[in-house]
Amino acid sequence: MALRVGLEPGSPARCRAAGGGLVSRAGAAALVAGVVAAAVGATAGCDAGKASPAAAVSRGPRESPRVPPAAATVAAQPPLSPAARERVERFCSACHPLPAPANFPRLQWPQEVRLGFDLWQASLRTDLAVPSEAEAIRYFQEGAPERLDLPRAADRPESAAPLVFERVEPTGMVEQPGPAIAQVTLDGAPSGGGAAILTTDMRSGEIRRWHLDGSTASSSVVAAGGHPCRLTPVPGAAGRWFVGDLGSYMPEDHDFGSVAILEPSGEGAQAAIRPIREGLSRVVEALPIDFDGTGPADLLVLEFGWRRSGALRVLLGAGEGGPATGQRVLDPRHGCLAARVVDLDRDGHADVVAAFAQEHETVDVWYGGTPGAPDHRQVHRLPDPSWGSSGLDVADLDGDGDADIIHINGDTMDSGLPRANHGIRVLWNDGGRAFRVEEVAVMPGISQAAAADLDGDGDQDLVAAAFHPSEGGHPPGTFDSLLWVEKTPDGWKTHAIERDRCEHAAFALADVDGDGRTDLVAGTFRADPASPRPLLTVWLNRRRTD
Repeated sequence: MALRVGLEPGSPARCRAAGGGLVSRAGAAALVAGVVAAAVGATAGCDAGKASPAAAVSRGPRESPRVPPAAATVAAQPPLSPAARERVERFCSACHPLPAPANFPRLQWPQEVRLGFDLWQASLRTDLAVPSEAEAIRYFQEGAPERLDLPRAADRPESAAPLVFERVEPTGMVEQPGPAIAQVTLDGAPSGGGAAILTTDMRSGEIRRWHLDGSTASSSVVAAGGHPCRLTPVPGAAGRWFVGDLGSYMPEDHDFGSVAILEPSGEGAQAAIRPIREGLSRVVEALPIDFDGTGPADLLVLEFGWRRSGALRVLLGAGEGGPATGQRVLDPRHGCLAARVVDLDRDGHADVVAAFAQEHETVDVWYGGTPGAPDHRQVHRLPDPSWGSSGLDVADLDGDGDADIIHINGDTMDSGLPRANHGIRVLWNDGGRAFRVEEVAVMPGISQAAAADLDGDGDQDLVAAAFHPSEGGHPPGTFDSLLWVEKTPDGWKTHAIERDRCEHAAFALADVDGDGRTDLVAGTFRADPASPRPLLTVWLNRRRTD
């Protein structure tokens, strides 16, 4: 979801198949997430042959052959003919790679295929040879397993770690029913030590400032309203933040999203939220960037959107909080869930690296150098539209002076199914615009990953959190909810911090208790709004000898 935008189990949030039926209902990418993702045919590359709305009205609704629930099994049916298989494969790969039958259990494919057909109808495409739903269901069921195998986290061998994390419950921690913390981020260095934290709650609309010192927590609501996802500091303006607002908690196609400025108000008063640009789709985040070469005064806006809306765009002239003088759409696709502005190739120019979810499942880079005309390259694509990209970050993990890309996939909101292919990968940067991909760790439901030297050995480790409400349907010990991935000379080693409480869409790393070690502050995101929970959980970094 990055928290991935708009999360309730079973709520449709992202289309991943034309007829193949891989539809994600997530959003916590937007998170979250934000996040946590849009109907087929409404994105770049899917417009060919699309009928106009007027033509669709005159033609009337298209009917697709429906199949009874009994078709959920393939018992005693002959295999599909080669011609039928070809029809399904052509139809279900028209906008993205062909979904793999093995990615869903057999009994789930009727639901997935029907959703895909519904979204194909909404796309108004008329250029495809359309199989029947019965053919599509049989195609995917013939190659599907009865159930998905999932490795149990508690059965994973783990070597001894030089440190442990101790969960503490600071006095003064706020509890609320159904918190939906989409971001946990640092707010500078507070006087008197401890950690200053800001959180956003995309359900309640609260932006809250915290002071944590390990044993106590104090907080106040600095602003409320809307559905904030992520905050980004305004350059050179202490206390001012860009706010990416989703415009709605549940995923929808609309123009209620916005980018705003959070500005401090007088003593004891809540901060003001001043809109910069309204009328956008679901906005995850806004990042300052010098896009046109005239100074750091532009703003990169991530619109996750939903089915027919979303884009990655630049608002020219808005990077210091002023009104935009124009705009440039970098990518018209929906599903952009995370981005970073960083000089990847060390040429002195800012580059944009972004992760796209939905049916796209790509990592893209726009290399700067020519003002206003970046060089766009797709540097990675996951092999299947159902893999569920959920976040991205950058860090120099190997100490060679350039930024490597941390990419994760773990969206479970599409079907409620955690996957054995969920996890963390590193795209190692060779400094010459090429990347080597390494799969680092498996973590079903992963929602965020970040780098930090947790054990003080001089290299960068990884920390990760998981969010998926369906965890309760599995035996205890199945899932890691917080994970430390230690970088060692012999490779990556995984260590569980917390298991089974997979309710963390976002976290921050900070020295909470002032002992010089990096601690973990995890936000709480509960899909069930009736359950009171602490908004944050705190994990202190302890050496085993402490």
